[in-house]
Amino acid sequence: MNKSEIVFLVRAYNESKKIEEVIKSIIGFGYKNILIIDDGSTDNTEEIIHGIKKSNKDTKIILLRHLFNRGGGASLETGFEYIRKYGDLLGFNYIFTFDADGQHNINDSKNFISQMEKSKNLDIILGSRFIEKTNTNAPFHRRVILFLGIIFTYITTGLNFTDSHNGYRLLKLSAIKKIKLTMDGMEYASELIEQIKINNLKYKEIPVNIKYTEYSLNKGQKSSNAINIALRMIWNKFFK
Repeated sequence: MNKSEIVFLVRAYNESKKIEEVIKSIIGFGYKNILIIDDGSTDNTEEIIHGIKKSNKDTKIILLRHLFNRGGGASLETGFEYIRKYGDLLGFNYIFTFDADGQHNINDSKNFISQMEKSKNLDIILGSRFIEKTNTNAPFHRRVILFLGIIFTYITTGLNFTDSHNGYRLLKLSAIKKIKLTMDGMEYASELIEQIKINNLKYKEIPVNIKYTEYSLNKGQKSSNAINIALRMIWNKFFK
């Protein structure tokens, strides 16, 4: 797998404190393509991205922007739609989804690539905080939320994942062409698992290291939001 055929899809909302560090970590690892979805940021996230583009001419940095904040699912679908349209033309055969808040470790990308190269039949590889021993300092309340998400995903899809709401993934272009996300908020993660089942995509989970900081926790999922997400998923699954 050549790094020129890999694109990093990064969702960003008011990430002025971290976006430069995250983008530079991707560039520093030798990756040549980054697609950033600015989800209606009101800080200077967009300005920082333009500055990085100017100083890194050898890297293709594509910026798409929502006029207002639409949510994680809408941002990911905006990126997927762009890749469906232009992925073949641009040679984007493999797509990483990567968070803009500094939680994901770029070093883990090596294992994603290695696993994809070993198993040619895989369509998607998903990161997990809970298989093998990983360097994940998730606080207790976050682990409870994630555990409930795993149970809910199993109930609604029948698929047994250890970490259904991890945003670190590697997908083939052919898989993205089959996936369609309709939920704008963070419930998209469960919808993505459902799309894996509907489209009979071959998947695998691998361990990843997630770094929680006060910054990332403040931007992360709150317990009340998780309950609302579950209720919306139940409504869309069984009553809509």
